[in-house]
Amino acid sequence: MRKIVVWIVVINSVFFHNFIRSNNILQNVSFSFNNKQYVWTRIEGLDNIFRNAITFGKEKTYFGSSRGLYALTTDNIKATKIKGIDDKVLFLTIDQDNNIYFATEDNYIFIYKNDTSIVKIEGVEADADVTALALDSMNNLYLGTLAGIYYLPAGETVVEKVSWGDYVIFALIIDDQDDVYFTTNKRDFFSYQRNKKDPLVLIQNLNELIYTMAIDQTNNIYLGNYIYQTKTNELNQINLRDRSIYSIAVDANDNIYYCSFLDGVYFLKKGADQVIKTNLFGREVQTIAVDANANIFVNNNEGSFIFQIYNPPIIPDPVVKPKDMVVAKVLGYVFLGTSGAVGISCLGTYLWNKYRYKKSRRR
Repeated sequence: MRKIVVWIVVINSVFFHNFIRSNNILQNVSFSFNNKQYVWTRIEGLDNIFRNAITFGKEKTYFGSSRGLYALTTDNIKATKIKGIDDKVLFLTIDQDNNIYFATEDNYIFIYKNDTSIVKIEGVEADADVTALALDSMNNLYLGTLAGIYYLPAGETVVEKVSWGDYVIFALIIDDQDDVYFTTNKRDFFSYQRNKKDPLVLIQNLNELIYTMAIDQTNNIYLGNYIYQTKTNELNQINLRDRSIYSIAVDANDNIYYCSFLDGVYFLKKGADQVIKTNLFGREVQTIAVDANANIFVNNNEGSFIFQIYNPPIIPDPVVKPKDMVVAKVLGYVFLGTSGAVGISCLGTYLWNKYRYKKSRRR
């Protein structure tokens, strides 16, 4: 019985960790752009995630996919489909009370409240294709559409169209002062403040169409190949090679991740003015998002994945009697210098001879 226990310890603590690999997990992947090690894991039970359809709740991560709305709990790798939502969920966001606002391919808007009920939002015109959802600090919802901007006051279920213009909206975002920023089909970039009558044109005729934006903790706005500093009204360019940016993510340290469908992922370190390109997430990347714990969520042409910071397992040293220490060290060197099978064979021989020696002494 003792021999069986010892063999299990050896296989579990040494052989397993050094020689067995899962098809789903690749350990110790070095990301040179942020000097961290990651483990990637495929998210099970989840179809294709749309480009602006990942949001983080208090205890769950929510995904909009081609088959509805899904949720993933912490420390789990299998997403659960939320019942009653079967349409393609293209956009979603979350308020301070953990209510999920989402838009479907058929231009229906819903609120998933308290992880229990689904409430439909009325008032959006049938041809007003939704292109963006954003919430302000008071949980008021703004909808960017191809037929202008809609506004949903907190606690209401009927939207109203804003009176300040019928723009064709491509992207929309809100800063911590509740100022609204949006881009249009004419490659213009606007801001709107509540105490103003009309939006302010910040930039006209950008060099590219902007389909997505992100904002950091100091209200710098990232849009395509540009960074707009709201405090100084400065516009700076970076060296993105591919201008077809589908998704932009900001981590807790204000590092920026640009997702390109044709050219992988670009990384912009906080304070830098030049991006670093990486293919570690794949090349055809449609979606990227980073949560508060630096977990990176990616959807590429092979599926959906989580990249988590890799912490090597700590394997305690076995308790060895002083007279056996030299033998144990020698066996350890044999194991590491040869194949696992040779090491285990040597250990087995040693234990068997020791057992025979003790048995003969009893006689």
